Amino acid sequence: SGTQPQGNFKGTKRNMDRIVNRNKTLYGPGPLARRAFGLGARPPLQGLVLCATGGLVFSIAGGMAYKVLIGDPGIQEIEDYYKENPPK
Repeated sequence: SGTQPQGNFKGTKRNMDRIVNRNKTLYGPGPLARRAFGLGARPPLQGLVLCATGGLVFSIAGGMAYKVLIGDPGIQEIEDYYKENPPK
């Protein structure tokens, strides 16, 4: 009796073949009845293009803000080094 699994595992494979939707408010009447909105409601290619464009715009704006607000402290250190130690 120590080697047998605990709990009700009889017919587990048969039960896994049929998914039961127990949360009707989240998924609606069927397993895929959740209605999409926003980017999820668009056709796949259009959603991908919009998402990629938004990411690109966000990253460029973030990079420019970093450059303006913080600058390049590493570049300034390199320029100071070469001012003190000019190449021969």
